[in-house]
Amino acid sequence: MTTDPPVDPNVPTLAPPVSPAARERAIALLTERYAQDHLTLDEFERRATAAYAARSPDELALLTADLPQGEVPAARASLPAGNVGVVLGSIVRDMHAVPRALDVRTVLGNVELDLTHASFAAGLTEISLHAFMGNIEIQLPPHVGVEDHVSTVLGSFEYRRHPRASSWVESSNVGSVVRFTGRVTMSSAEVVIRNDLGSDGQLLDG
Repeated sequence: MTTDPPVDPNVPTLAPPVSPAARERAIALLTERYAQDHLTLDEFERRATAAYAARSPDELALLTADLPQGEVPAARASLPAGNVGVVLGSIVRDMHAVPRALDVRTVLGNVELDLTHASFAAGLTEISLHAFMGNIEIQLPPHVGVEDHVSTVLGSFEYRRHPRASSWVESSNVGSVVRFTGRVTMSSAEVVIRNDLGSDGQLLDG
């Protein structure tokens, strides 16, 4: 007759690991509830970061326990006036008139915004960027200057001229200024000032 070895009560029981599928479902639910305004951006980022770091199913479940449950769509895109946004997808868009304040958001998605043919009001325009594990690319015409007030968390924000300005006078000859604000978390945002446009707004040869 055999007996089981004694169990040391001081040894903690190992929790089952979190499966990749369960983690993805939690992230998808958080993303959809953020898109439906059940979560603020700060709260979404906090919970999503914690979901990636969760080590047990119970720890993961706590992050969504207070949220409405139900079917989570595979993709969602929202484009109210003055806003460009995408969740779990990608969008390519151009604009012909830029409002004084524009909000650009992406969660686990990509936004490409072409403003090279857009009209800008004289003075200051503010574009607020909010990206979580996504990418934003914005193209501007050569007469627009850039102010950088974007904060980054494990991400990047950069802007450049294409091609590069040939002189400081050329690079500072602007009629409008775009102030970029917001936060880029585990994402990348790039602003490209197109210096290869003709007077008609078309790309120059060469």
